[in-house]
Amino acid sequence: MIYGYCRVSTKHQNLQRQIDALVKYGINQRFIFTDKYTGKTLDREGLNELLNILKPGDTLVVKEIDRLGRNRKETKELIISLIKKEIELVCLDMPYLKEFIIDKIRENGGFLEIMANALLDVILEVAEQERKKIVGRTSEGRKRAIQDGRKFGRKAKISLNKFKEYYEKFLKREIKAIEIQRELGISKQCYYNYITLLKKGNTDEI
Repeated sequence: MIYGYCRVSTKHQNLQRQIDALVKYGINQRFIFTDKYTGKTLDREGLNELLNILKPGDTLVVKEIDRLGRNRKETKELIISLIKKEIELVCLDMPYLKEFIIDKIRENGGFLEIMANALLDVILEVAEQERKKIVGRTSEGRKRAIQDGRKFGRKAKISLNKFKEYYEKFLKREIKAIEIQRELGISKQCYYNYITLLKKGNTDEI
């Protein structure tokens, strides 16, 4: 079975570029697992679900190797773990990774295995530094855009007054919180953000 994994490390990035690359490779979108901006560890919902599904002989495809972990150490540990579990790893941006590195680590080649491990360290270090540069450039670009008066963020889905109508029904036990979220098309976090604004007497939209 072939699976895909995508991750973005900041809330301002979009998963679609990675998803499109995996779909083009031939992976059914139902078997592509994703994670958006989370904490600083490898403990991610999408990744954990995928790791519980993967079996020996399966193939995991990523667009960029550093999407597997938040840093070089985590990424290497996961790659080694996948190798031990006999799961094939394909990186679209590094087609040589499997043949020249992963397969050599899998073999008991002594010197070759040591060289492959060392080369993997170098590749992951380069990927990590490149990712930091991209994040830095993105941050600088956003700061310049804000200084120029550009605004970021999603457009408000509903007005606070609209939410208030539903929330008053909730207080009267006429509707449940989950039903409000579903009918208004808002997330759980957004739901609580609206409540906070109501309590503060704010009349602006989120």
